[in-house]
Amino acid sequence: METHKTHLKLRSGRFSIEKQQYSNVGLTERFVSVFAGAILLSKGLRNPFKPKFLYGAYLTYRGFTGHCLFYEQLGIDARKPQAINVRGEFIIDRLPNEVYNYWRNLSNLPGSLNYLLDVKMLDEHLSLWKSKVLGNLIPVGWKAEIVKDEPGRLIGWRSTTDSVLRHVGKIEFEQTPDGLGTILKIVISYHPPAGGVGIGVARLLNPYFEHLLTKEIKTFKHQIELPV
Repeated sequence: METHKTHLKLRSGRFSIEKQQYSNVGLTERFVSVFAGAILLSKGLRNPFKPKFLYGAYLTYRGFTGHCLFYEQLGIDARKPQAINVRGEFIIDRLPNEVYNYWRNLSNLPGSLNYLLDVKMLDEHLSLWKSKVLGNLIPVGWKAEIVKDEPGRLIGWRSTTDSVLRHVGKIEFEQTPDGLGTILKIVISYHPPAGGVGIGVARLLNPYFEHLLTKEIKTFKHQIELPV
């Protein structure tokens, strides 16, 4: 009886497990992370297991790789400018032309919006605004330019490049289905500063800004609906 021997040859191969790592931190923020990380590392060398050293190590890793684990969890890519939008839609018991004319006369607004301190017209399209949106102790001022004006229908604006509060916005005046009122649609869009940190903070604050917008338009609604 013959015994058949089977020879198994193992073929050598290269096997690797690749972990996809992508950059989600902007260049400026990376430089800041490396700088701050180096300071914390130097101060924490004597106690490498203390938080100061560990934070420094993470910031250094974050700066060199351009990858932030926290941003990844939040779905933030700080390399790309992201607009944060604040939206609102309201019913005003006045016709669109009336609401448009009232709003377009910007001098009416400080008395109709609680957080707006003053609006000064510099020319037909350019105006200077002052608001207490950040509180009574920190008034915020900016210049805004009307870039689109469709009487009775739409007003579009943007802040000038030298403004602290950089944003764009539009307000639409649409007739209600019953023809007796106006659907007021507002969108304000801004790019938060400070990279991904600013984006994260802005997302957290967005519900507050939407609540603030709602509160302001309720005041405006009450004012414009008063009997003449």
